[in-house]
Amino acid sequence: MKIPTARIRHWGPGLRVIKTGMAVTVCVCISHAAQLGHPLLTALAAATVMGKTIDDSLRLARDGAVTSLLGAMLGLLLSLWTYGNAALCGIGVIAVLYLCVLLRMGSSVLLAETVLLFVMLIPGRGPLWLNAALCAAETLLGIAVGLAINLVILPHHAVEEIRENFNVLRALTAQALHAARAESPAPLQELESGIEKLSASIRAYVSQRKFLRGSDEEVFRLSCILPYFKEFTQELNSVQSLRAPENARLPEEDRTVLQRYHMSRLESLALQCLPAKEERREEKCRTAEK
Repeated sequence: MKIPTARIRHWGPGLRVIKTGMAVTVCVCISHAAQLGHPLLTALAAATVMGKTIDDSLRLARDGAVTSLLGAMLGLLLSLWTYGNAALCGIGVIAVLYLCVLLRMGSSVLLAETVLLFVMLIPGRGPLWLNAALCAAETLLGIAVGLAINLVILPHHAVEEIRENFNVLRALTAQALHAARAESPAPLQELESGIEKLSASIRAYVSQRKFLRGSDEEVFRLSCILPYFKEFTQELNSVQSLRAPENARLPEEDRTVLQRYHMSRLESLALQCLPAKEERREEKCRTAEK
């Protein structure tokens, strides 16, 4: 009996994609209402800071603000030398690329280049310094709008992702244990992929700023169970290998002893990975109530 382990994939746009579209719409509306000269810059900045997590968005907003100001200032300096010069445009792009890499803000390179080229190539409604200031201000406006929408409208919570990955991995473990008992193929690759996903989501949670985290105690508890999943996968691999045709040359008695040992380890590790009977009963009750 195969136990369903993953949600049905939705082929529509994700929430981050929808929020990006909302941010661009708001930016364009503000630009038209305030009669700003560069709605494209504002919209691009909003889309650039729409990170997967809140922590990503804050980092992208910081980097985007710094690099856009850098691009505006460099564009102004080169424009004062010779406005719209093709060679200076190339030199400016090289310089801003190098500075972004030097400052470890490579994720905002495109935004910095765009601001620089806007200052150097798109005529403003006043002197060059005013055009550069407006380009920088409109970029910062887009960053603020994109960040605000990502923070306010259903922000991503790493704890929920960890819970989801943990439940999927636990269901895969139950399926694998059932397959091992029935001496049928087990989802080894799915287990390994599930372990990697859970590990990645825990690493992402730990890397976040402390005030953005959810429940450290719960994440710590789940991270302590992760090594048992890894050991379970290793023992399952051993069981599957012993049953493979290429190991049929082993003496039957030796193979039986090894299988019993690894199955015993598998059952013992499953007790650590799978929920207790009381917890399973509570989960069934919660599911029935929903």
